[in-house]
Amino acid sequence: MKRFPLILYFISISQLFSQIVNEGTLKILPTTIVSLQDTYYNNTLGTHDNEGELYLNRDFINNGTTTNPTSGTTYFKSTVNTIQTISGITGGVNFYNMEVNVTGVDKKGVSVVDGFHLEVGNKVNLVSGDLRLVGQAQLVQSHIGANVNTTSGGSLLRDQQGISSVYGYNYWSSPVNNNSNSFSLNGGLYDGTDSNLNSFNPQQVLFNTGAPYNGLPASLDGSLNVVTPLYINNRWLYKYAPNTSGYAGWEQINKETPLLPGQGFTMKGTGLVGQNYVFKGLPNDGAYAFLINSGESTLLGNPYPSALDSEKFINDNLLILDKIQIWVDGGSNSHYLSNYLGGYSIQNLTGGVTPSVISSIAGVGTASGLIPKRYLAVGQGFFVQAISNGTINFNNSQRAFQIEDGINSNFYKTTNTKKQKSQTDVSDSFIRIGYEDPELFHRQLLLGFMPNSNADLNFNIGYDAIMADPREDELFYIIDNDLTKKYVIQGVGSYNNSYEFPIGIIITQAGNHTIMLDAVENFTDSVYIKDTSLNVTYNISEGSFALNLPPGQYLNRFKIVFMPVEALNLNEFDLNFFSVYSNNNNLIINNKNQIKLNRIVVFNMLGQKVVEISKNKLNKAQISLPFFYSNGMYLVFVESNKEKKTFKIIKQ
Repeated sequence: MKRFPLILYFISISQLFSQIVNEGTLKILPTTIVSLQDTYYNNTLGTHDNEGELYLNRDFINNGTTTNPTSGTTYFKSTVNTIQTISGITGGVNFYNMEVNVTGVDKKGVSVVDGFHLEVGNKVNLVSGDLRLVGQAQLVQSHIGANVNTTSGGSLLRDQQGISSVYGYNYWSSPVNNNSNSFSLNGGLYDGTDSNLNSFNPQQVLFNTGAPYNGLPASLDGSLNVVTPLYINNRWLYKYAPNTSGYAGWEQINKETPLLPGQGFTMKGTGLVGQNYVFKGLPNDGAYAFLINSGESTLLGNPYPSALDSEKFINDNLLILDKIQIWVDGGSNSHYLSNYLGGYSIQNLTGGVTPSVISSIAGVGTASGLIPKRYLAVGQGFFVQAISNGTINFNNSQRAFQIEDGINSNFYKTTNTKKQKSQTDVSDSFIRIGYEDPELFHRQLLLGFMPNSNADLNFNIGYDAIMADPREDELFYIIDNDLTKKYVIQGVGSYNNSYEFPIGIIITQAGNHTIMLDAVENFTDSVYIKDTSLNVTYNISEGSFALNLPPGQYLNRFKIVFMPVEALNLNEFDLNFFSVYSNNNNLIINNKNQIKLNRIVVFNMLGQKVVEISKNKLNKAQISLPFFYSNGMYLVFVESNKEKKTFKIIKQ
């Protein structure tokens, strides 16, 4: 091997106990070749800058800084180790090109420790041995253009956990390809049940058919090694694309069906809680494109072995799509379509909302659980619907390192995740309104205030989202007075407490219909539901608002507001001089200032008018009227020339 001079700037390298330790700056210039035979430590104060050719024969432990190189290759070329490891307290490392060529006896490859960020600016070449991303380790590549990764004998292996239920669907997308730039389950999907024991040697998943159409977990020996791999049932393998011949766009696939990078597919679980799968193949990288026509839907997914930034993906494709939809199983306990429980959570530039699912599922009614996160996990499939003709594009700029913490990223395998925190922009504020119908299905609406956006009170593409799967009984936003659309997300610019947001309510069955405040994020004001018919507000920051209304469509009656009626109205009805109450079957109105009143109307809590008084009877300082009605709460609407006000009274 021809060797060029090693250029060192402010460097201190020591070799102690078979270790090479960088305490300063190690700079390898272009065309320079360096070979390190022992474990290499880039220590806490060290800076590693490789623009040349660096050959590593053992582990690379990065506890310091690595630069973003614009040239050079780091070769993992052990002739002695079965496994070379990449690790370090910094949680990440940067290379320009990376090659795995492990040739030692019983070679396995290079293992990247759990939760570690492997950043490669350009190419990954897998010559001999595999590149193992353990747990939530991720590979991010940043170059422009098509996939430049190559293999002549190695693969990337990456874990992902799926839904445990044999009845519930996950929507998947492979981070690797294993067959001429496409992915097939046979040869690409492996049993990860014993990945902690056999990280480099997973077994190919098996497939079964026929009743009861259930997948099966792996059988294990006494040391928890897989003896017989898990089974996936063929019956539930589908892809979805426009203009297919299958059921409603669904087309059944099998273990040999080629799937393109970025193409989604469905699969049901094995019954094992936390079932782990391993994707094995050449890592997907670079640009991928899908043609689509306006109004069409297609099942896509994160094509990369790293997280996908949904905000960047939507912005890059904003002329074609304005949101993504992620299927979340809601506790299905049958294979029959009519018994499926679940729905589509929605994510756009404002944020994410849960699907409408049974409220007993953990997380609903809070800011956690089923709320989609900005960063889509490795393997996550999702639906998009085109708003115009064009091409949906994936590219490396949409990739990000983000572990599944239940805060910023999550794979939709479970309904019990960690608490959601505020969005990345600390100036943004969010309000989550909940609605629960008599069957205990819980719908959540998201209202976002984003001062750094261009969103206003009208419809804003990418910030406002229509429901994917409305139920018969629903709560929704009404935007631009368009009563034909049910919006589940509304995003606007800066917050103003005078804003009023119309909401529609459709009630088809009698029973308890409740509006509540699920959560607020970076928001301190009270939230009210305003009944414009009764001119009264209900503070849902203090408690739920139970709707006592007959079935019907209420599309012009209710609004979300941030001040009570008393503050929204003028101050003519000063409570020190004006009061309304019930006493001994009489309605008493005290009007000490003798405000000129036009009318008084009394409603029961069903919104039915029970009394109306004309203005020629309202010219006294005190008015007493017979009120022989059943006990309960009533609303008294009082109107003057300047002001309208509603008083609550209780007749006992």
